[in-house]
Amino acid sequence: MNMNFKSTVYGERIEDLLPGLLTIREAMTIDTDGMCRASFTLKPKDGAPLQRVLMRVEAELLIEDADSIGCRHSEDRTHSQRAADALVRLVQAIGERATD
Repeated sequence: MNMNFKSTVYGERIEDLLPGLLTIREAMTIDTDGMCRASFTLKPKDGAPLQRVLMRVEAELLIEDADSIGCRHSEDRTHSQRAADALVRLVQAIGERATD
């Protein structure tokens, strides 16, 4: 796998997101019920790009949620669920870049 770390995802360079994502991975534990948990503190230079990108992904999810109101498949997510979904969508987007 040869990923171009200069590529971007949701407006941020992947190489700028990696320190924060790796910190999350290192801090993450999985409970017996399958829930992932992590507690960590990021330096501003590592946290700012990650915070920006997650806000952009959450905004995309909010728009999707708004557009689905009144539809049969409407989903009412909590903020925590949306944040977790945003992290998953971000990682999926980075993975798609790796296969480009």
